[in-house]
Amino acid sequence: MADNLRGVEAVYRIIDALKTELLSNDFCNKVTLGTLTEIDLAKMTIFPLSHITLDTVTHNENTLSFSITIYNLDIVEISKDLPADDIYGNDNLVYIWTNQLYVINRLVSRIKQSTIYNDGWELENIPISDFINKEMENMLAGFQTTIVITVPNDISKC
Repeated sequence: MADNLRGVEAVYRIIDALKTELLSNDFCNKVTLGTLTEIDLAKMTIFPLSHITLDTVTHNENTLSFSITIYNLDIVEISKDLPADDIYGNDNLVYIWTNQLYVINRLVSRIKQSTIYNDGWELENIPISDFINKEMENMLAGFQTTIVITVPNDISKC
C-alpha cells in the first residue's frame, strides 16, 4: 500500500510544514492560505503576515512539483516627524524589508537542509524574492517569493 502522505496528499503536508516553519519566526504573526484578496488586510492584528498561495502542480513522471507563492508582509508606518535623512525617510519600510527578508530566507534555508528533503522533497528552483513597496490599501511592504517543491508521486503509471 502506498504512503498516503505522498503524492496528492502532499498538499496537506506542504501547507503544514510551511505554516509551522513560518510561525516559528518572531517576525511572523499569522499564516494564511488562499488568494490574497480573501484576507482582510485591514486587520492590524494579523501583521506581520505570511500568506501562502498554491499556484500550480506539474505532473512529472514520478513526482509532483508544487509552485507556491509566499507573501511576507507588514504595514508601513509613517512618522509625523521630519525624516532624519533622505535614504531611510520617515517610515519603517527598510525595517520591514529586513525582517521579512529574514523570514523568507530562513524558510528557504530550512527547506534546503531539513528532514523535508530527506522525505523525498526537493526545492526545485532557486527562489527569487520580489520587493513589495507600500502596496494595497494599507501600504504593505515585504516580499513575494515563488518556490517549487517536488515530492514523490505515489500513483503509478502502470
